[in-house]
Amino acid sequence: MSHTCPSSALDHAEAAATVAVTEAATETCTGHSCPYSNSGPCAFSGAPGHGILEQQVSPSNVVVREGAIVPQGTFVHASAPARIDLAGGWTDTIPITHEHGGKVVNVAVKVNNQAPYTVKARRTEALILSLSHSPTEPPMHYHSIEQIRDHADPLVPCALLKACIVASGILGITSRRHDDVPYKTLAEVLKYSGGGLELVVRSSLPVGSGMGTSSILAAAILAVLKTLKGEHYTPDDLIYQTLEVEQMMNTGGGWQDQVGGILPGFKVTTCEIGLPIQIKTQSLDLPSEFVDSFNAKLLLIFTGQTRLAKNLLQTVLMNWAGQEPDIVETMDRLVKDADACEAVLAKGDMAGVGTILSKYFTDKRFLSNTTLNDPPVLARLLRHLDPYIEGASLAGAGGGGFLAALLKPNLTREDVVSKVRAAIAKDTTPQEGDESKDLPQEEDLMWAWEATVDTEGLVVRIKS
Repeated sequence: MSHTCPSSALDHAEAAATVAVTEAATETCTGHSCPYSNSGPCAFSGAPGHGILEQQVSPSNVVVREGAIVPQGTFVHASAPARIDLAGGWTDTIPITHEHGGKVVNVAVKVNNQAPYTVKARRTEALILSLSHSPTEPPMHYHSIEQIRDHADPLVPCALLKACIVASGILGITSRRHDDVPYKTLAEVLKYSGGGLELVVRSSLPVGSGMGTSSILAAAILAVLKTLKGEHYTPDDLIYQTLEVEQMMNTGGGWQDQVGGILPGFKVTTCEIGLPIQIKTQSLDLPSEFVDSFNAKLLLIFTGQTRLAKNLLQTVLMNWAGQEPDIVETMDRLVKDADACEAVLAKGDMAGVGTILSKYFTDKRFLSNTTLNDPPVLARLLRHLDPYIEGASLAGAGGGGFLAALLKPNLTREDVVSKVRAAIAKDTTPQEGDESKDLPQEEDLMWAWEATVDTEGLVVRIKS
């Protein structure tokens, strides 16, 4: 894919100059081979697998061709879907993915008929760095270079935005405290890099949803910032540089989330054993009848509890490092079940997808040392859902967030939701730690979501 901002951005602004990042990648996203970097010691100390990642993913490996810089005052907008993982998750995580080999099947989804992730940014005449990550809080304004370099703590406000700014190179700031940046103040940096920067990031999903939020937002932010710069980039560039951002934030992670949100529809993504890391994605061209049926059968239920994926990641990586036979066997099974999921999707076998989804959830619970009481409402929910579904799994790492389930034939989402809600309301069975019946607002929030297959992927637009 070639992405270059139009040379007359202002002339095209009112027409929204739409650019779909997935334009040339909906069928195949070719492997991106990153050679070892000679840039010296890793700048992202403390991150899981960080040394390997900087060797594989370095800004110097991204091919840059100068295009048209977007004029001051003109916004670049991006929107992106969430992703639901159907099989193979955890095998995409560094270092598991290149030590064992990885394969993941996932699907991009709109939630409540819209892309849940949006980003917009513009350069401004005022030499101010303005970052906004929540509609309920005022934008944060930054005045020193060092204020941008605290992105290593993912709990710091705007940490993701700061890491993306550094990784994109839009301000010429590196992640190292003692570098050769020639400017002493942030105002100088802004002045000589093209003006102030206003960056606004939004998600309509709860924090810790399990649907790839941080990685997909990172990819969208990088796309917007690169477009502002007039920099050429491809889906592969965004996938690999999002890995870099995660290491900068000390959250670690893998590649399936950004793949799931950058590219539309159902995808199969693989990584072979060995270095350098090479990620290859194949989009699945499934009949529209199957996609319509999947949309009708897909339930998305919020469990009301969130967990930072970094915490679960540390558990899984520690267990992988020990190379216990049952851990290795589980990784083997995850890849085989991803193979099986690809096969049943090709056959249009909805029941087969559901069966694999439930097996996948069992393996995820084992790897992350969680149970059906994580979160507490889950066991109660699944008990009442079980007669109506082919299978289910918590999205992402597990331990909270959204539950994705596939209905059995001849059932409607509305009818099943009505019956399960009524059953939960009448359920007086003691459940340790389950306080959902005392939280009616939380219970309403459980059912406020509808997911459908996204057919656009990450989309970038330039408009005033």
